[in-house]
Amino acid sequence: MSFTTLDDFLLRASDRLDPISGAPSLTEVGDLDMVERDEIAHIRAAAVLIPVIPRPAGPTALLTQRPDTMASHPGQVAFPGGKVDHGDADEVAAALREAEEEVGVVPETVELIARSAPYVTGSAFRITPVIGVLPSDFQARPDPTEVADVFEAPLDFLFNTANHRTGQGFWKGKQRRYVEMPWQGFRIWGVTAGIIRDLYANLYES
Repeated sequence: MSFTTLDDFLLRASDRLDPISGAPSLTEVGDLDMVERDEIAHIRAAAVLIPVIPRPAGPTALLTQRPDTMASHPGQVAFPGGKVDHGDADEVAAALREAEEEVGVVPETVELIARSAPYVTGSAFRITPVIGVLPSDFQARPDPTEVADVFEAPLDFLFNTANHRTGQGFWKGKQRRYVEMPWQGFRIWGVTAGIIRDLYANLYES
């Protein structure tokens, strides 16, 4: 099964994912096996907002392309987000703050839905994905120091396994399988594609 309607997507998210507050219950996923042993005790908390926009032609998710100058994951497609700072109340607050800084999301206008499973990256971040619905007339205001480009991909593209291609590559001396979802010249892959694929599994395969 795959994406059908926005109402169905949001209902599944509310029923099958973690609520916005409280201790997480979903099993973390990702690349913990790629984290160096001396880094495991120091994995840093991070969060991303999965911004869903109910456009007239169909709901989309807003994504960004990171500048090539970024220290981590340069040039990659990502959801708005970043590290949890000391001033953030929790991962949800961090996701909203970063989305405001990167693309101009007004936190008070976001309808928070749920949190997906934490995703551990090989670069030693534990990312909490937060699903939120933006106003239907949202227009991004990207910060050029943090965002090289911004675009939207339809949910019925992202949550259709026919568009989930698999590939292989070497990283840190190990062969890795990865998912990618090319969309209109943008390569959605790596951590972002992994978060989408795990979200699909929790919503439509559970």
